Amino acid sequence: MEKDFNRWNELKKKIDVRNPIYVSERDVWFCSVGLNVGSEQSGKHELFERPVLVIKKITANTFIGVPLTSNKKKGSWYVEIESTNSSAIISQIKLFDTRRLARKIKVISMEEFEIIKDKLKKFI
Repeated sequence: MEKDFNRWNELKKKIDVRNPIYVSERDVWFCSVGLNVGSEQSGKHELFERPVLVIKKITANTFIGVPLTSNKKKGSWYVEIESTNSSAIISQIKLFDTRRLARKIKVISMEEFEIIKDKLKKFI
């Protein structure tokens, strides 16, 4: 399937002028992660979105996050999050700008968050 990078680029121009959004650790947001290269996790649908878990706020406008998948997967680079019925793809951890965020989905429990942070530490 051919990727429509031009459509993503036009949307990215609109995202870039949005106002930053306040986020907190443990938040799960729909995030326009974009149309990415090769095996990098891309977004879906017309806004190139997927759920992303906020791991750590870095600045007022940036955070480290991990994308989520609705497919429950096993492996050292996945962590199941039962409360969201998804898995965190810890191998895809990256820095995001808050202007990519569209709408908040939920806040995961401290227990689930600690499990994910521990797996991230072991992974890195």
